[in-house]
Amino acid sequence: MAFSKGKRIEDETSKRIVDLAVNIGCKEGVGALTVTRLCRELNCDRRVIYNRFRDIDEINMLIAKRCNEELIQKAQEQAPQDAPYYECFMARIMTVFTYIYEKNASFQYYTALYEISQDGVRNELLQDWERIVEEGKARGVVNAETDSRRAAETLWIIATSIGGMLAANTGYPYHDARDTMLYGVRAVFETMKIQ
Repeated sequence: MAFSKGKRIEDETSKRIVDLAVNIGCKEGVGALTVTRLCRELNCDRRVIYNRFRDIDEINMLIAKRCNEELIQKAQEQAPQDAPYYECFMARIMTVFTYIYEKNASFQYYTALYEISQDGVRNELLQDWERIVEEGKARGVVNAETDSRRAAETLWIIATSIGGMLAANTGYPYHDARDTMLYGVRAVFETMKIQ
């Protein structure tokens, strides 16, 4: 991801920086991730980081992308491929919720991190769920009037925020959080179904 003649290119150093950032951010939290810490652990000068990345926020977004890709992969592996649409979608959401819970609050922070673009909120998990809603429309099991973006965004907010509360608060029983999350997901599913 180094810059050469104004073009972004990938190199081994960029990969090492992101790998280390993922390790620090997801285990110790966003507060532990600084350019100073990265430089100290990589035994390099700050220019090495800033020649490859605009700032620590860009690195945090790359961590978020990596965490969300991991979540999406886990959800795809766990979802029963031959199950009905809503059962399969629910299995994916439950996998995401449980995986966030099993990781920690730092990992959850990154799964909920997003960018704002001219198209709205950008987050890999959110985009994946929007694609799933669109697939449901194409299969004729989701109402064509459903706003795919809003439905996916609502499901994403429900799953990641309740998962985050659970990950951050050891006194919040898993089954209570899960039941609250499922209630919200089922409500969204009801609005998506063809009546």
